[in-house]
Amino acid sequence: MGWAQAVTAIATAVIAIVLTLGVIGYLRWLRELQVMSETVRRWMAGLEGDTRPAIQTVRTVIEDTGEIVKRVKTEVDGFMETSEDVRHRVMQAVDAAEERLRDVEILVDVLQDEIEETALDVAAALRTTRRGPRIVRAMKRAFLGRRR
Repeated sequence: MGWAQAVTAIATAVIAIVLTLGVIGYLRWLRELQVMSETVRRWMAGLEGDTRPAIQTVRTVIEDTGEIVKRVKTEVDGFMETSEDVRHRVMQAVDAAEERLRDVEILVDVLQDEIEETALDVAAALRTTRRGPRIVRAMKRAFLGRRR
């Protein structure tokens, strides 16, 4: 065997050793990757187990919140309807009160006119009543003379 063949054999052996070491390193890296992947899978399974109740709780809270919003909306709608009804009734009462006040004002005006007329009639009657006996006496004197 010549030196060229010996160098080729050594180079081939070195290449084979380097490639074998590379493959061994690659296989170790794959094994570590597999172990890490399994660890991540277990962590994710644990995380999923831990988060599933939390997610379910969040879903329940969201559903309950939706129900609460519906109830609040129903209550607010009820308050609005009641408010509109009360406002309508108040407006009707105000209109009726204004109409009654107008009627009372007209009645007061009529009563005032009647009272004024009655007062004038009473004053005239009193004046006539005071003068009445004097007029009768004067007529007696005129027709009968000065006798008493």
